[in-house]
Amino acid sequence: MNAIILSDVHLRDGSSLKTQLMVRFFQEVASRYERIYILGDLFDVWPGTSSYLVRIFKPVLQTLRKLVEDNHTIHYIEGNHDFRLGQYFRESLGIQVYTDRIIEEWNGRKIYMTHGDLGNPKELGYRALRYVLRHNLLHLGLRAIPQDWIYKIGMQSSQLSRGYQKRMPASESAIRQIYRKTAEQIFREGYDVVLMGHTHLPDDVSTIVEGRPCRYINTGDWIRHFTYLEFDGSQFYTKIHPVKDL
Repeated sequence: MNAIILSDVHLRDGSSLKTQLMVRFFQEVASRYERIYILGDLFDVWPGTSSYLVRIFKPVLQTLRKLVEDNHTIHYIEGNHDFRLGQYFRESLGIQVYTDRIIEEWNGRKIYMTHGDLGNPKELGYRALRYVLRHNLLHLGLRAIPQDWIYKIGMQSSQLSRGYQKRMPASESAIRQIYRKTAEQIFREGYDVVLMGHTHLPDDVSTIVEGRPCRYINTGDWIRHFTYLEFDGSQFYTKIHPVKDL
């Protein structure tokens, strides 16, 4: 079994150069692998599936459907920007969707995958917001608002959030340390490999926990780093898409 794992692409439309690049990546690179894992935030704004979003992201969705039709298995963990993917992703696209985590065993090693937005235990405000944004009552109320308005509001909120994160005092090194500590806690639950995204910071750390070799890898992003992971049936490798050098 081999696999490709990526996260935090943050596509904003269905026709930009970046979206075209992503479509080609799925067609030419991801198609070489039996399993494709998307660890959240493939889309910059997807607050619940709507006909509007399905229409504007049609090229990406068609590409994902074609991969499934060609017998590739796609696993998708919802992120903090794309959630409530719903029946459309499961039934129309044939994608396996998870709200929080994927747990598997590869070659006798227990693998724990998650988006990572719950990786910082001190972000209590975000955890409350996460609960509200996913609640059924909120989405019942949103039905009265035009779908394109919701998308535009989501885009503005995403930009504000990104600007806020840039002003945060924590250094990249400090952020990496927070997530490494979270991974270590997961190791102590019996997992051997932890894969996360969300921070947009590629990372790869091996350690020994309770006598077991353990490894934490962060997939990085497709905004600054253009990184992703490959699993060749034995080991994980961090790869950089050539667009990084353009």
